[in-house]
Order: sequence, then structure tokens, then C-alpha cells
Amino acid sequence: MKRKLLTLILLITGFGVLGYPYISNYLNQQNGTKTLNNYQQSVDQLSKEEKAQEWRKAEVYNENLTGQPAHDPFIPGSGIAMPQNYYKVLNIEGTMGKIEIPKIAVELPIYHGTSDKVLKKAVGHLEGSTMPVGGTGTHAVLTGHTGLTNARLFTDLTELKTGDQFYITVLEKTLAYQVDQITVIEPEQTGHLRTYKGKDYVTLMTCTPYGVNSHRLLVRGKRVPYQPSQKQKAQKVGLTEEQKILILTAVITSVLMLILILLTILRNRRSERLHK
Repeated sequence: MKRKLLTLILLITGFGVLGYPYISNYLNQQNGTKTLNNYQQSVDQLSKEEKAQEWRKAEVYNENLTGQPAHDPFIPGSGIAMPQNYYKVLNIEGTMGKIEIPKIAVELPIYHGTSDKVLKKAVGHLEGSTMPVGGTGTHAVLTGHTGLTNARLFTDLTELKTGDQFYITVLEKTLAYQVDQITVIEPEQTGHLRTYKGKDYVTLMTCTPYGVNSHRLLVRGKRVPYQPSQKQKAQKVGLTEEQKILILTAVITSVLMLILILLTILRNRRSERLHK
């Protein structure tokens, strides 16, 4: 009886370990959806004038940036002095906006800053980069983790190719960006995150390679006209290599556990027969 109970406990534990990443990611997605719904409701309650004022505040913020270089968000203590009004700009119920990457099924809130608290659940706006409201000479940088067990976030960013599009929604305006450059850099090579005269860029940033995190993957997008039909046509990527490995590992582990259970049951039955 004790052996059967132990086997059952091992079985439940095994499937719990295998299922944890998927369950926790689902819960994080649900939380993100709730946050975005609350954000949209708050935006809807603003008057046309209030929305225009908030948007203008972001434009003025961008115009007043001192040109300090952006830092690496994944290295603690590498921060820079921030303008005092940073957290007061585009702060609607604690949320800056929304990012959508149809190809890899990403739809996440954008928060101010890149603290651990932010990056564990959503996408963070890199302090020192311009606000994601577009405009010539702007370059917003949005960061997200790769490889968290509880949330996929930017884990599948490696699947994006030149020409793919992603979308930033702030207040009630959606901006479209088309990937024009994909770069892998050292953490200290932050010059890639600077603004460019006459250009309107947004860069998506995460750690790479998976599980090592020694470098930074930069997926840069240039501003293009927003066409809702283009977003709907985006072809979602199939299973990534990492997902294939996880599924294969889960299948093999499950089969081995079932074999172990069957062998244990057979051995117990033989033992019972011998004692009769």
C-alpha cells in the first residue's frame, strides 16, 4: 500500500513539474489580459482633450531628453538618472500601453521601467529611451525576459524575421513597426539604442542565447503606416525549437514514468503471489 501511495505521489509530482510552465504562463497571460482591459477602460473614460494632453506630454518628454545613453536593463546597478516626471507621463492606471507581435502571439502590457517586478510579468520601457509615441528622431526601447518558467514574454523573439511587423498601442492610437534590423550585441554596446536623426524606431530587447543570457538580442522596427488588415494577415509561427524540445522531453519523461509505474505494479503483484 505504501509503495502504491509513493508511486502515485511521484506521478502527481512529475506531471506537476511538467505542467507548471504551461499553467503559470496561462495565468500570466490572463493577468496581462485583465491589465489591458483595465487600461482600455481607463482610456475610454478620458475626454478627447485629456488624451491629447497626455500624448503631448509624451512628445514634450521626448523633446526634452538630454541625450544620455540608454543602459542595459538586465544588469543591476547600470541605471541612469531619470527625469523627475518619467513616471507621470503616459501613466494610465500604472500602464504605459500595449505591445502586440502577432507572429509569435504576444500581447502584453508595457510598464514604466525595467525593474525585476516589471520584467517578471510584462514588457518594460527602457528608461532613457524615448516614449513609444513615434515621431522623427525617436527610438523607444522595450525589454522583456526570455526563458522564464512562469511566462514566455519575449522568449520567441528569435522567431521574428526582417519584414515582420509589431504594434504599439498608446492611449487609443496604434503605431505599426516593421522589422528592419536584427542584431546580437554585448551588454555594454548600448550605442545601438541611440536615436537617429529623421528616423522613427522601436527596438525590442531581450537576453540571448537561451539559458546563457550573455548577449542581447535587438529586434529593431521602423515606423510604417498602420493597416489593421496587415495585422490580421500575420502568419503565426509554428512550434519553436525550444517548444519542440520541451514537448519531446515531456513525452519521453511521461513514457518513462508510465513504464516505471507498470514495472512497480508487476513487481508488487509478484511479491504478493510469492507471499501467499
